[in-house]
Amino acid sequence: MRRRAVQAPKRDSDGRFSFIEDRYGEPISLRDVARAVRLSRGHLTTVVRRKTGRTMQEWIAERRMVEARRLLVETDLEAEEVSRRVGYGESGYFVRSFRRNHGTTPLAWRRAGRS
Repeated sequence: MRRRAVQAPKRDSDGRFSFIEDRYGEPISLRDVARAVRLSRGHLTTVVRRKTGRTMQEWIAERRMVEARRLLVETDLEAEEVSRRVGYGESGYFVRSFRRNHGTTPLAWRRAGRS
């Protein structure tokens, strides 16, 4: 049921992963990351996929899920608040994304993590 947290590659000389780490709780897009690291969206996508096998959006989503899992197990925050804190604008979308990624709901994850 649990997935290991994905670690950003060690070499992040242009700051793309640190940008995500610093801002995953905000609405961020590929355009935002590309602008911050001064690369075109296309080039950024290519570089990240070659180095990691993932897209930038997948990295953003995974970082958000890492924090969501932590908050669900370590706090009593409601799913709606967890959703907001990790950068999802709508809690329903967060719940659907969580279920798609983990095969369970946020509430069930919390219960399993605390037992």
